[in-house]
Amino acid sequence: MGEIPVLEVDGKRLTQTAPIPLSLAEQYGRFGGETGQEKFELLRWLFWDNHKLSGYMATYNFMRTFTPSGDPAVLKHFRRRLDDFLGILETHLQANAFAIGAKPSIADISMMAYLHYPADETGYDLAVSHPAIGAWLGRMAALPGWKSAYDLLPGKPLTHYAK
Repeated sequence: MGEIPVLEVDGKRLTQTAPIPLSLAEQYGRFGGETGQEKFELLRWLFWDNHKLSGYMATYNFMRTFTPSGDPAVLKHFRRRLDDFLGILETHLQANAFAIGAKPSIADISMMAYLHYPADETGYDLAVSHPAIGAWLGRMAALPGWKSAYDLLPGKPLTHYAK
């Protein structure tokens, strides 16, 4: 499909950011929904993340990091949209420990992917601006085996960010 991510398993290529973790959750019996309602909520939050939160956060971060003179109006538009989406997540996490309730799921893993980076990189100090999201990120980071992207990927963080 000309996109990333791609996971190759036994010569088969799996693509797209929702189907890959769904497949892995089913294969390993972890981080998926157990009841019909949990499965529905898991899909709802995964798709919301892919189309709203991560889609805008990835583009916003790309523009702040790789565009030397990004259009301020475009950055402002993305920032307003992100504020809306973060507000939705903040409200949800004020009443729920994780996306689908009391335990982490692949929806949480998907949503935290772009949110766990440092404030200077994302442009958001989530612990201050969105304390429920900050607490949730702490719960995610406390999970056994969790590592940040910078602990897993080679290289070092970039430092060019638009203000």
